[in-house]
Amino acid sequence: MSEADERMWPVDKVKREIARLYDKDPLGWSVLVGRDSRNFSQVLVSHGQKVWILKEEWLNPYKSVGFGIRLDDGGELLKSPAPQQYGLRPLNRRQIEELAGLMEREEDPREFLMKVLKSKPVPSKDARSPLIVQGPIMATSNPLTILSESHRELDIKLREQLEKLLLRKYPQTVVPYI
Repeated sequence: MSEADERMWPVDKVKREIARLYDKDPLGWSVLVGRDSRNFSQVLVSHGQKVWILKEEWLNPYKSVGFGIRLDDGGELLKSPAPQQYGLRPLNRRQIEELAGLMEREEDPREFLMKVLKSKPVPSKDARSPLIVQGPIMATSNPLTILSESHRELDIKLREQLEKLLLRKYPQTVVPYI
């Protein structure tokens, strides 16, 4: 793996890159989320041979800090891909009415949502609807377990950098109040 592959970036910059690339080609994405042993949020995003690893701490419901790494050879690292493609899927008027009817009758919407998730994802500029289904986002205890053993060291580097940032800028998240 080259040094450029391992460059860490602030998590918000990595998310902007992912969003930009998603809008160019919304097919073939997968997202896995989980938590590490320190309870940091971990996200593994993949598209083709590119894989992004994000590690972040949520400071409040609207703000997080963290780091991310893009691996350009990541497709070879994955043991198995996610079973469904992540994406944005706007609902048309008929689908919105069908979903509203299911909810009004207190029926299980899973079958309806699975049907929606089989439709083709669209770029964010084409997601023009009052209701948009986003996902699927797969949850696992630790999404990085699907990476090869040789790349798990990235998890340690990300955690160390995040802990340093938190201690420096947000010590209340690391050191208990007295």
